[in-house]
Amino acid sequence: MLDGKRLTFETFGLLDDVFRMKDRETGTIWTHLDGKAIAGPLEGQRLTMIPLPQTTWGEWKTAYDDTLILSSETPFSDRYVRPVQIGVFNPREANYGDDRLPFNILVVGVEIGGVFKGYPLFDLALAGGVVNDAVGGMPIVVVYDQIARTGLTYLRQHDGQILEFYNASDDGYEIRDRETGLLWDIHGRKKAGSGEEVRLEFVPSFITEWYGWSAYHPESQLYLAE
Repeated sequence: MLDGKRLTFETFGLLDDVFRMKDRETGTIWTHLDGKAIAGPLEGQRLTMIPLPQTTWGEWKTAYDDTLILSSETPFSDRYVRPVQIGVFNPREANYGDDRLPFNILVVGVEIGGVFKGYPLFDLALAGGVVNDAVGGMPIVVVYDQIARTGLTYLRQHDGQILEFYNASDDGYEIRDRETGLLWDIHGRKKAGSGEEVRLEFVPSFITEWYGWSAYHPESQLYLAE
């Protein structure tokens, strides 16, 4: 959705070895990593990013037991089985020029207020799966569950208080904050004493390969575990 109008997307081509999308309604070309319109009538516009965690079916079903499942019996099935003619938006080779990391290392890419930072999954694991940080002057927490392979980012403040999170388990994954000692799940939720659900604010972030992230954001900062 953009300004109340529904858009339908399809694969368009490649730039820096990362695919681009085209909306059928206006023919505008979009990036898939950050949802920006880079060419066409809607150039300069941006889609709203929502949490879409990479995870296992078991973890997802536990967190959302009333979930729906994508079925092949859908009016959109032609877009999954129909051959797609993929072009090349820019014929040059993929940009693997940022050698701070091997090009195919997975990172959690984070953006706040035009500031970008990459968190390699390996380094997040070394840090116990919980990293308290600040990006663009905003306090954040990056959480990473090695078993579910889920990495997400949230503002680590609630009710005007900045929280510090940690993994309270020696042999598993248990997110707590030091200020209240309460448990949180990897989807940024905790249960208040009244049973009311409390949720941290999602920060635009997702798991991607370093070459794509650094090609889009060559100025990106990089987190490395000490």
